Amino acid sequence: MLLTLGQVASYGLSFMRNVILARMLTKADFGLAAMFGMTLSLLEVAGRMSFGQQIIQSKDGNEESFQATSHTFQFMLSVVGAFLVVGLSHPLACAFKVPQLAWAFALLAVAPLARGFEHLDYFRQQRELNYLPVVLCELVPQFVVTLAAWPLAVWLGDFRVFIWVMIGKAGLGILMTQWLAKRPYRWAWRRVYMRVMWLFGWPLLLNGMLMFASQQADQVVVGAYLSLNELATYALVLSLVSIPWFVFGQVGSSILLPILSRVQDDPALFRRQYRASVEYAGVGAVVLMLPLMVAGEPLVALLFGPKYVGAGPLMALLGAAAAVRFLRFVPSVAAMARADTKNQLCSNAWRSLGLPLAFCVATLGGKVTLIAACALVAELMAAGFSVLWLRRRQGVPLRDTAGAATYVLGFVTAGLATIYFNPSRGGYWLAAVSALAILMLAIGFAWVVFPDLIRTVMTAAGRKGWSGVPLVAPVANL
Repeated sequence: MLLTLGQVASYGLSFMRNVILARMLTKADFGLAAMFGMTLSLLEVAGRMSFGQQIIQSKDGNEESFQATSHTFQFMLSVVGAFLVVGLSHPLACAFKVPQLAWAFALLAVAPLARGFEHLDYFRQQRELNYLPVVLCELVPQFVVTLAAWPLAVWLGDFRVFIWVMIGKAGLGILMTQWLAKRPYRWAWRRVYMRVMWLFGWPLLLNGMLMFASQQADQVVVGAYLSLNELATYALVLSLVSIPWFVFGQVGSSILLPILSRVQDDPALFRRQYRASVEYAGVGAVVLMLPLMVAGEPLVALLFGPKYVGAGPLMALLGAAAAVRFLRFVPSVAAMARADTKNQLCSNAWRSLGLPLAFCVATLGGKVTLIAACALVAELMAAGFSVLWLRRRQGVPLRDTAGAATYVLGFVTAGLATIYFNPSRGGYWLAAVSALAILMLAIGFAWVVFPDLIRTVMTAAGRKGWSGVPLVAPVANL
């Protein structure tokens, strides 16, 4: 509950900050902000080595020397990341057609360098199931920089707001980790620990690069080949449709992985739990994403201002891609429950094929909606691969996924068709009624085709607590 509330609050504050800045600044300035964010995400090498997760996972993670060696390794990589930001600042600025702003890209090096001083003790405290520090380390900086967003926008009035917000958030995060630590911050050098950390972290580093290519590289193409205004719209829409996915991914992995891992040696029970899980994800995808797809045009204009009118088709396509991502989430978790981590890595590799596809579209003069369509096509390829890999490696037949996949793809197609006829021309009310009608239809359809899932949810909701619900109901249970 604490982690879920922390995630919801964190994304809520980030979303609120985007609303404030999108309304106060120009679209071009917001497009520059998206470029800065992508630059940091690409070049923050240290974060993708997951030193904190190593402290949680390793049997030596509670040792002071292990933690101190993690601090040393993390600082070394943060210095590498900072030098990369400075060294690539001019080429990146030229690639994004703003060579006069190379200084701004170089200034961002402060953020990865600051993160090199992060105290990892709050990860060690998670070994003792103490999650309050990790929530505070995320929430407090988010809250402070959100409060500062409006006065900074009034004072500076341009893209510089985003630079100071990013640097300020990084600095506040470091201060929180130091303040909440129970051990002193130290460095050490243990070669055996360094080797273990590298062996643990390099696949995660590679997967992080693939995730960047699969989730943010589309924005790079938009920024490099189209305009800052179009990048601003693309980035805002992507951030909006990503919030339900990120919250679902955090909570869903915490729920589904232990459930599926517990029955990994019982093929029949594993299949039943998988089928219930993929139905759960399918219904979640449609319920959370379909209203955003159908009512996207007036919603974006209402939240971010009339300057973003016309984002409806983009919202529909990126929302459809996010819904398909829900669908491929469960096969990758199910594979991980049987110690197969290649499913997620390879499916992300397939998703990253959307980058060269988007590149080809952009070089041929395609519009931003076609680049979003490339993201949808790549998500479909990645989901198909993940399901086929699960059948090949774990013996889960395709029919166990077919029902949920048909449900999601059917309603995603219906949502895209609704946008094609453009109900937003009738204003907010028509869009709201259309979204509500198609959502009620989706829920009613789920009630009919997924009776076991609905029965499980109703059974759980009718009890005083969740602890009385067995892992497996008479047919299936989450």
